[in-house]
Amino acid sequence: MIVVEAFAAALVLLAAFFVARAVFYRPQVGVLVLAAFVPLNGLLAILPLPGLVAGWKEGLVIFTLGSAYIRRSRARSGRAPTLLMPWWPAAALFVVFGVASALLSFGVIGTVGIKVTFFYLLLVAILWLAPFDARDRDHLVTVLMGMGAFTSLVGLAQLAVGPAVLVSLGYEYGTQVRTSGGLLRTFSTFNLPFPFGLYVMLSLLVGGAVALADPRRRRNLLFLCASPFMVIAMSSAIVRAALLGLAVGLIYMAIIRFRALGGLLVIVAALVGAILPFVPKITSVFFSSSSLNERGGRWNEVIEKVKTHPFGEGLGSSGAAADRISTAQGTTFSGLSTNYQPDNYYVKTALELGPIGLWAVLALLITALLWCTRLSRTLPGQDGALSLGVGASIVAAMFASLVATYFEIFPIDVYFWLLLGVVGCAAAQHGSSSGPSPSDREAAVSRHTSASS
Repeated sequence: MIVVEAFAAALVLLAAFFVARAVFYRPQVGVLVLAAFVPLNGLLAILPLPGLVAGWKEGLVIFTLGSAYIRRSRARSGRAPTLLMPWWPAAALFVVFGVASALLSFGVIGTVGIKVTFFYLLLVAILWLAPFDARDRDHLVTVLMGMGAFTSLVGLAQLAVGPAVLVSLGYEYGTQVRTSGGLLRTFSTFNLPFPFGLYVMLSLLVGGAVALADPRRRRNLLFLCASPFMVIAMSSAIVRAALLGLAVGLIYMAIIRFRALGGLLVIVAALVGAILPFVPKITSVFFSSSSLNERGGRWNEVIEKVKTHPFGEGLGSSGAAADRISTAQGTTFSGLSTNYQPDNYYVKTALELGPIGLWAVLALLITALLWCTRLSRTLPGQDGALSLGVGASIVAAMFASLVATYFEIFPIDVYFWLLLGVVGCAAAQHGSSSGPSPSDREAAVSRHTSASS
């Protein structure tokens, strides 16, 4: 076993060397590598690798940021901005208020909550220093499509082999391997069913928008063919936030651009409504009201806490951040966490940061959504479709946050900031946040053609 671990560690070091070399010369590679491999992070639970490898994500982001800073253009004066982000005032208020809250409430240990909430905002800084061009954006879409399909295939395979085989591979029952109503909740290459379901949802919305805009391209056609199986795999995770997010995201896409989706959604809804009465087991799992009633009861307590703490109880006082802070303070959980798990990101934000923090989050989401919607109508080709997909993912996030701490779930937080930054690169390169000029359109079409060849 020691020999196997040593060999695996040597392979990791060798791969890290070549990746670091590529990232140093072109930092955009680091962002693409992160996007490609974060869905596989859950495999670390069964791979014979040292615990230090678990920090590969943070190490890659920091190294990429340093490389981007070193290799940034030496002559910025007089140049157009490399990244547009009209949502930055709301994001800045959220960060400043959140950082102050964490440090004032928990002292130095509050940096754990800051890291959980804001670390991957550094991806926006990387893209400002080393912006994605049209080819990079195309590669990112390919990564999102490919990894969404691959993880869905793994999820379906888990459904076929059953929980006993998964436990024999090294996964823990009750941790990664979970059931609901006797049904296995698939988790694919993730550590839990929640990120798996939400990631496939994200892939379907962003990848689907791009694929529908150009269905003749082979990559897009293959993705559209794989989409029904991806929906089945996503459903097998039994994550209601993912199903809700996918539904509202598709409705948004139908309203803004793809009118034909509306009829398809009506047909699918009718089929689901006709089938569900004949599968009571599945119906009871997805539409059980017990968990919602339990959450609602706790939300009343949160309202009282918000009244007594108008500035919140401190960033990191609930959810996954609270668990990590407790662990950093030396607390050991023998079973379930004793910290409050809101299962609603708005409730969590109100509890931790009060009305001001909640307003900042809502302002960030609404501003980003309106911006992406406008860009989806003004940017040409794939960039317009990408903006539409990102807008759909924001709509999905806003609704999914009603039943999940959406922005605290890895790697969903990675992709939220990454996609906002990538859309900002496209907007800047096309000339403005409101729409490109005719010359910009011609240049954009040329870049799109070269990226698609």
